[in-house]
This record gives sequence, structure tokens and C-alpha cells, in this order.
Amino acid sequence: MGKESIPDMDLCKLAYHPERVAEWKQTGDCFPVYVEVGPTNRCNHNCMFCALDWVERGEIRIDKKVLCKNLEDMARSGVESVMFAGEGEPLAHPNAQKFVQEARKNNMEVYLTTNGVLLTRKRVEEIIPYLSWIRFSVDAGTRESYGKIHRTREEDFDRVWRNIGDCVDVGRTSTRGFNVSVQTLLLSENIGEIERLAELCKQNGVSNLQVKPYSHHPDSKNDLSVDLESAQRLGERLKRFEDGTFRVFYRGKSVERLTSEKGYSECLGLPFFALIDASGNVLPCNLFYEKPEFYYGNINHQMFSELWKGDKRKQVLERLRQQGIGGCRDGCRLDPSNRYLSIVKNPGAYYRGL
Repeated sequence: MGKESIPDMDLCKLAYHPERVAEWKQTGDCFPVYVEVGPTNRCNHNCMFCALDWVERGEIRIDKKVLCKNLEDMARSGVESVMFAGEGEPLAHPNAQKFVQEARKNNMEVYLTTNGVLLTRKRVEEIIPYLSWIRFSVDAGTRESYGKIHRTREEDFDRVWRNIGDCVDVGRTSTRGFNVSVQTLLLSENIGEIERLAELCKQNGVSNLQVKPYSHHPDSKNDLSVDLESAQRLGERLKRFEDGTFRVFYRGKSVERLTSEKGYSECLGLPFFALIDASGNVLPCNLFYEKPEFYYGNINHQMFSELWKGDKRKQVLERLRQQGIGGCRDGCRLDPSNRYLSIVKNPGAYYRGL
């Protein structure tokens, strides 16, 4: 690789974990900083943009005892944060509250991404005190568009905003810097409503609105789009909604990364992240749902720490290294980490000057 300018490291959270990065650079591996858990494959919505629209839906639920035991094991091994999301709606699992509580009791930061419809005031009171943040997926600014894009009843839009209000209310008593966020995926079908969505967020006490571009999953049946120039102009207009209590995180760099050269040839970020699906399989990332040949193992049969150090994971990582990133998703979650780690691994390939 020749000398080149340092790539943008926007949103690379690994910069906040220098000790773990140093361990990886010295040994070539480490326990993950962050694990995503999908408690169930069931979802109460059928979003038109769902990246996992090809994944089998049903009533698979992760075992309560198995997951709680592994959350403790993960924390002991050095996992610092857990997000409950996955291939379905996490709140469709009846023990979602218990999982959130157990993760926090083991001193991990806990996050929840949800469409928010299945929340009740009781569940809000059981979950919010244990979360660092909750993120609602709301992909329209009106009832009508929400119903079409989420492929659900229009009244769910009203229910979500009531539940957001409950989270804001209960979260006021939190001493942990709790945030209520809304995330929206930018599509041609909703780009005209994002400013209205920002108004709703601000009116309802939401801490921030995160606007990110649609990114096609290689296995997805849908193939949507948004005009990137229009998206960037929207990003500028959204700044007017910000004040001391509300922020808009427009993922402008994510938009740019969809079309920019990656600058790396293998996924260096895999040691720092893992995904556990509803069946207990541990995956490198969401590219490998329903691809057993790429599973590291299963927490129903091994503890997380054991399979992380096991031969199967080593074999999978070597296979992925040889395979390269040709079939990967543009703008994937690990892309900022990969850009950052490529500098850490090969600092001489980049300019040293300031």
C-alpha cells in the first residue's frame, strides 16, 4: 500500500478502547468489546427495508437460563457492552426485561434497539433503570407513511410515541446519563418527512435523532435507494433543529462510505464484535445468519468464553481472512473500525504529518 491520506474515522468507537486495541495488535486477537444479542426471531413488523427479510421468522426464543449464564461469562471475559436487537423484535421475547437487568447487574453497558410497539408502562419501568440508552426505529414522520414503510397498522405510530414519552418520563430519574434516541433509515419513501420526524422527536423530549442511509444487505430481497445528494442537503437542513437538549446525528460520513474505497482487504474488526442469534449461535456479523459453516459455536453447548477461544472460531476467522471482503455489505457496522484498525496495523502506510 502506498502513502495516502488518513481515512475518516467518524464514529469509530474503538478509539475509546486503546487497551483492547493494543492487546489485539500485540497478540492478533482479543475478547469482544461489544456483543449484539437477538433474543427472538419473531417480529411484529414487516419493514419494507429490513436487511434480514430473507431470514426465517417464527417463534425461536433464546433460552433464559442459558443467556443469563452466558451474560455473566461474557462480562468476566471482558465484554463491556451488550445491545439487544438481532433478527427480530427483542421485546417479543417475554424475558427481555430479565436479560437487560442481568446484563447490567454484571456491570456491562446495556442498549436496546426496538420498534417500541410492545412496550408497556410496566416494562418501561422494569427496563429503563438498567439501560444506557434505548433507540426506537421510527422510519417516517406521519402515521400513513409509517404504516406503509413498517408494513403495520397506522395506530402503531401513535403507540410508539406514547411509549417514547413513558421512556422519557421514567428516564428523568436515571443517574446514569440515560438517553432516548430515535433512529431512521433514509429512503426515497421517507426523505420528505425527516424534518417532520425531527420536530416530533424534539417535541416529545427525545435526546437525539440518528439519520443513517439505507445499505443493501447482499442476501436481502429488497433493493431500495435514496439520492445521496438530496440526503446530504437534508443533513444540512436538519442542523436547525439542534439546541442544548436535542441533537441530530446525520450520518454524513456513512453516506460517503457507501461509495468510497474501503482501503482495507480483510475484516480486521471481527475480534471486537460478536452477534448471538435467537438459537444461541455466535456469528461474526449479520452477513452470516443461517450460514452454519461460519458459526463460531453455540452458547447452548459451550460457554461464550470457551467457544471464543475454540478451534472452530479460529478456522472461521482464517476462512474469512482468505475470503476477503468482496461479498461484504457496503457501509457495514464494522467499516469504521476496519478503517481505524488498518491505520493501527499499518501506520507506515499513512502520512505521519499533521
